[in-house]
Amino acid sequence: MKNKKILIPIIIVLVLTIVGLITYFVAFKQDKNTTLTLIEKQWIEKNKSKLIDLSIINNIPMITYNGEGIFFDFLTDLEEDTQLEFNKVAYKIGDELKSDYALKIVEKVGSNQILLYRDNYILITDDNKKFNTLEDINNLTIGVLNSDIDKINTYLNVDSNLLLKSFDSYNSMIEDLTNIDESKKTVDAIVLPRMMYFKDIVSNDKLNIAYHISEITQDYVLQLGNTDKLNNILTKYYKKWKNDSYEKSYQDQFLDNYLAFSNVDDIAKVEFKSKRYHYGFVENAPYDLIYDGKYVGINHIFMAKFSDFANIEISYKKYSDIDSLVKDFNENKLDIMFNNTTYLTFNMDVANTVSSFDEKIAVVIKQNNDIVVNSINSLKNYEVMAVKSSRIADTLVDKGVKVKVYDNVESLMNQINNNSIIVIDYETYNYYSNSALKNYKIAKLFDLGYDYNFAVRKTNENDLFIKTLDFFLSFNNEKELTNEGYYEVMQLANKPFSLKRLILLIIGIISAAILVVLGISLFKPKQKTKKINLSKEDKLKYIDMLTSLKNRNYLNDNIEKWDASEIYPQTIIIMDLNNVAYINDNYGHAEGDKVIGEAANILIATQMPNSDIIRTNGNEFLIYMVGYDEKQIVSYVRKLNKEFKSLSHGFGAAIGYSMITDAIKTIDDAINEATASMREIKEEIDY
Repeated sequence: MKNKKILIPIIIVLVLTIVGLITYFVAFKQDKNTTLTLIEKQWIEKNKSKLIDLSIINNIPMITYNGEGIFFDFLTDLEEDTQLEFNKVAYKIGDELKSDYALKIVEKVGSNQILLYRDNYILITDDNKKFNTLEDINNLTIGVLNSDIDKINTYLNVDSNLLLKSFDSYNSMIEDLTNIDESKKTVDAIVLPRMMYFKDIVSNDKLNIAYHISEITQDYVLQLGNTDKLNNILTKYYKKWKNDSYEKSYQDQFLDNYLAFSNVDDIAKVEFKSKRYHYGFVENAPYDLIYDGKYVGINHIFMAKFSDFANIEISYKKYSDIDSLVKDFNENKLDIMFNNTTYLTFNMDVANTVSSFDEKIAVVIKQNNDIVVNSINSLKNYEVMAVKSSRIADTLVDKGVKVKVYDNVESLMNQINNNSIIVIDYETYNYYSNSALKNYKIAKLFDLGYDYNFAVRKTNENDLFIKTLDFFLSFNNEKELTNEGYYEVMQLANKPFSLKRLILLIIGIISAAILVVLGISLFKPKQKTKKINLSKEDKLKYIDMLTSLKNRNYLNDNIEKWDASEIYPQTIIIMDLNNVAYINDNYGHAEGDKVIGEAANILIATQMPNSDIIRTNGNEFLIYMVGYDEKQIVSYVRKLNKEFKSLSHGFGAAIGYSMITDAIKTIDDAINEATASMREIKEEIDY
C-alpha cells in the first residue's frame, strides 16, 4: 500500500511531463529551416493546394520590377520552402485592392503589417548642387506633390527664402525641372520618394540628388489578412529570410536595376566585374586608418559598401605621405584615391566623384588659450600646424598664414604642445577629442570651401566604375555611411591598444609587480595585517543579480557626485525593452529573463569607456556617459538599436537620450528628458 502511494505521484509527474513535451513539440518547437511549428506545418499541408490571393503594387524598381525584385525573391523562397502558392495580382497606386494580403506603400508601418523596405524622400536639382544641412537649402522654388505639401512645408520650415509649388503628379514635376527651355521652367528643385523614381534618376543625367530627407519616409509593407495561422507563418518566415537572404537580394537587385536602367551591355558588365581595382591612401583618421593590420574608417565603409553593391574586388594600399601616393597614382599603379588635397598634379585625365562629406575646418587650441579666431585672417600673426598637401594647408597658405606641415595626422598629433594652434578637419578633431586633443577646444569652425571626393583614373576600362561609384555615392544617404564609418573608428579610438601591445603591457605590469613583491619581502620587516571581511550584503549592494550590472542603489548613491562633476558633455541614455510582459505571459518568466540577460550582454559587449551601465528596473536600463558629443551618442544609440533587433523574439527596445552640456541641467532632469524621449518612441512601436 505504501509503495502504491509513492508510485501514484511518480506516474502523475511522468504523465504531465510527457504531455508537456508533446505540447511543446506540437505547439512551440520550430523547424530550424523554416521556423515553423508542427501545427503551422499541418495548416500548410491542408491549404497548400489553395491559391492565396496577393495584390502586388506594380513596377517599383528593386522591389517589384518586371516580375523581379526583393519582394519576389522573398515570395519565391517562401513558396519553395513551404509549398504555399500565391496568386499574384498586380495593381497600380490608387487602384482598389482585390485581396486582404497585399504589398502596399504606406507612410508608416502599422499593426498587422510587415515592414519590407523603408524609403526616404530626396531633393532633386538639375545641376550638381549639394546641400549638407537644411540651412543650406534656400532661395529655391521647390516642386512638391499636392499630397506631400504639408509634410514638406513642415520639414523644410519654409520661409521667405523658399517657395513651394504644388503639382498633381511626380512626372509633371520632373518634366518641369528638366525642361530644356529655361524660360518655361518654374522650379529649381523637386522633392520625391527615392526608390519609386530610381529608374528616372539613373537614366536621366539631368537629375541630381542634392539632399537626402531621411526624416520623411515611405514604408513598403506586406499587409496581412484575417487568417491568423497564415499571418504567423508569413511573419516568422520573413524574419528568418531577412536575416539569411535579404542583404544579398538587396545588393543583387540594386546592381541589376542600375545596370539595366543605364543600358550597360553584357560585355561591359563582365569587364567591370572581372577587374580588381586598387585604392591608395595616407592614414588620416577618421577617414583612412590601419588598426591591427585591418583597414578601417569612413572611406573604408564607402569602399566596402560599394564593393558589395557592385560585386567587385577592391584592394587597399597604405602610403606614408601624399607625395608617394600621387606618384603611384600617376604611374597607373592605383585606380582611386581620396582627394582632400588642392594642388595635385596628375599625368592623366582624372574624374572626381560627387562629394559625400561635410567639409569643415576646426581651429583647435589649448583649453586655457584665450586667442580669438574670427576667420582665417585672424591666424596671420601665428604659426599653425596642418597636414602636408591637404586642402586645409593650401587654403591657409593662400590666405597668407604661416603653416608648419606634417606628413600625416598622426605625426602632427605627436608634435602638439600647450601653445599649438592646430587647423584640421572637423571629423579629425572629433576622432582625437578624447585622446590627443582631450584638453583642447575648437576656437573656430567654418566651411572649407572645397569638396572632398574620390579621384579616379579616367580610362576606358574605368568608365563604368566611375559612373557606378558616382551614382552609389549620391543615391545612398552619405550621413548614414559616414556615421557607420565614424562609429567603426571611434570604437578603436577608445581602445588604443592593439592585442599585441596589450599583452606586452600586461607582461610588463606583472613583471614589475613580481619585482616589487620580492623587494618588499626581502627588505621590509613583516607586519601583522588585519583581514577585512565584507559582508555578503555589502558586496551585493550595487549588483543586479540577474544581469551582473550595477543596480538602482548604485544610481541613487552616485547622482549627487555626477551632478557635482564639471566635465562636459555628460549623457543619460534610457532603454526599455519592448514587450517583455508579452513574452512573460506567453512564454514564461524564464524566457523574459533570458531576453533581459541578452540585452545586458549586448550592453556589456558594446560598452564605451567612461560610462556606467545600470539596470534600473525589470526591463529598463540606464547608461551614464562622460566626454562624448551628440554625434558620437547618436552613432552609439543607432548601434544599440541595431544590436537589440537580434534579441530573442525580435521586439528590440525603445531608446531615448539627453545631453548635459552645463551645470544648469541636473542628472534628474536628464533622466526625465531621456525617459520622455524613450516613451515617445515606444508609443510609436506597434507589434
